[in-house]
Amino acid sequence: MQNKLAVFDLDETLIQGDSSVLWTQYLWDQQIITDPRFVEADKQMMAQYNAGTLDMATYLRFSLQALAGISTSQIDLWLADFVDTMVVPRIYPEGIRTIENYRQHGIPIIVISATVSFIVKKIAERLGADVVMGIDIKQQNGCYTDEVEGIATFKEGKVKRLLQWIRHQPITDAYIYFYTDSANDLPMCQFADEVFIVNGDQKLQRAAEENNWRQYTWQL
Repeated sequence: MQNKLAVFDLDETLIQGDSSVLWTQYLWDQQIITDPRFVEADKQMMAQYNAGTLDMATYLRFSLQALAGISTSQIDLWLADFVDTMVVPRIYPEGIRTIENYRQHGIPIIVISATVSFIVKKIAERLGADVVMGIDIKQQNGCYTDEVEGIATFKEGKVKRLLQWIRHQPITDAYIYFYTDSANDLPMCQFADEVFIVNGDQKLQRAAEENNWRQYTWQL
């Protein structure tokens, strides 16, 4: 029996904006981050991400320093407010409808993102995802460190993590629908059976034309 899976990128695909950038902005607005150079450096690194040149380990070490020594339970409280105030208003209605359509057909919803998993999980809960994968961060003494645990869900790492998950499921032949906006996800696009480009960047739009992938423009 073939098992179908609906796999979605998160940032700029299901929501308008990048949740990492929005999280930094939230921390700044709440005066948890007070150094404007941190916000500026974060924007520069996200520009590298969009250009496909970001060193993810360097970015994580940088961005997670803002949470050093803060308990995961406190961060969890901030995240709940962050999702309510900054993310929910940015969820694309078409994304919700697409997820609901798969759900009505009994197809599991998987959200897989290159954002740290403690952010992705909070957002994906609101989207009704069945499985959530982000970059897992090691914890120590009740706080997050700046070290990655396991395979980072970035570029080809998304394929590796998904395959790792599939191997532990009663799935023999997975048929994968994949939605994304970013050329960073080309490894997943090549791996999936059907690809849907949502508000794709220029490089991904070119790849979509070459591969006859369907393209959509979702708006709020």
